[in-house]
Amino acid sequence: MRKAMRTAIAAVAAVALAAGCTSSGQTGGAAAGPSILTEVLESKKVVVGVFADAPPYGVMNSSGQYEGFDIDKAHALADSLGAQVEFVSTTNASRIPMLETGKVDVIIAALTNLDERAQVVAMTRPYASEGQLVVVPAASDINTYDDLAGRNVAATRGSVPASILEMRFPQANASLFEAVADSIQALRSGKVDALMESTAVVADIRDSEGDAVRVLEAPALAPSLVSFGVKMGDQVWLNYLNNFIMNYNISDAANESYNRWLGMDVPELIK
Repeated sequence: MRKAMRTAIAAVAAVALAAGCTSSGQTGGAAAGPSILTEVLESKKVVVGVFADAPPYGVMNSSGQYEGFDIDKAHALADSLGAQVEFVSTTNASRIPMLETGKVDVIIAALTNLDERAQVVAMTRPYASEGQLVVVPAASDINTYDDLAGRNVAATRGSVPASILEMRFPQANASLFEAVADSIQALRSGKVDALMESTAVVADIRDSEGDAVRVLEAPALAPSLVSFGVKMGDQVWLNYLNNFIMNYNISDAANESYNRWLGMDVPELIK
């Protein structure tokens, strides 16, 4: 009888333990220790990973200050928390590792909502939407996406364009760079025949390069939504960020930022 009772108690304990663990290994459905939200409110500082060389999302200007579409979001987030913002430069390839190693509290760096990304980091509701376009020199004989076969096409490592080149254009020669600025320089110098980037980045390239380049007249590739990224397991922090974005996207500040950097109003899709 006692043996049967001990067996039953052990079984109940095992079930309870299993019920208290998430798929990520966290217990009770929450991150171990205090939420990042609590830490930010106590320290009055939020550490944000941003681009430093990817206009119009984020650049470091000649005065050493960050500015851009994503930088506006980071400042607004810090203001909502009554905190100071500390920026950490990131690249397409280093965004997720920075979150996983705890080097930043949140990534605000044009992180598109790919399913494979959602398996390793938590992503908020979208704060922007975009697609991917191809830019070529004005005199190029590349006129359609099919013409990319056999050509050298620049993209940034770990980006959506890099995935598109691999999956949809295997006949093209993908030339991957660490930063958007390097891709643009490669196109400018003739090291590559074309460049694939997001609609926002392409708009900035057209402004800076003028008549020297043109955009292929074709539908944007991989229309997508853009979110903040946070480390898995902190639902409290994720909830706060979702609430912030929901309120921010219907504000005058969001519309002003969208018009300043992207030349349009906040899309209804993300309000």
